Amino acid sequence: MFGDCLSRKVAMVAGGLTYFSKARKDKTQEELAAEAARMALYENDINLSKDDIDGTVVSYFSDHFENQLLFGSIIQDYLGFNPKPSVRIEGGGATGGLAFREAYAHVASGLLDTVMVIGFEKMSEVSTAKGNEFIALASDTDWDFPIGGFYSGYYALMARRHMEEFGTTEEQMALVA
Repeated sequence: MFGDCLSRKVAMVAGGLTYFSKARKDKTQEELAAEAARMALYENDINLSKDDIDGTVVSYFSDHFENQLLFGSIIQDYLGFNPKPSVRIEGGGATGGLAFREAYAHVASGLLDTVMVIGFEKMSEVSTAKGNEFIALASDTDWDFPIGGFYSGYYALMARRHMEEFGTTEEQMALVA
């Protein structure tokens, strides 16, 4: 699809991962993103600085969890990367992978030299029922949502099909759940 326009070699040179759990009441999403960014920039042998970053790709599933539209722009500003270019990526369960794909395309094409991918999500600020509703909104709201169909149901159907077709047991599924 991209063909010859993505001819530069690309490498991921650093990363940062915050401690995560069911609920992180001790930090805001901005603080969690800053913690991971600091790890990626300074807690390695690469010796990057914010000035080395040409742009960012910000990825998270939904604006609903923080009740804030364009939250990626807020994270971008909080981390001190404005006015550098930034793009927000969201794609359901593929959001993280799509963010890396976008960063790859930016570097491979020569558009930018160094891109920071910032992924975050804090779903614990809402009730489980509300969180499930937000996730369900990623389904087709005209057809799937009214009858209760959303991702966990789809994944259950796929898992059941795999079990029937390949003889996979519930115990084996639990190992990768």
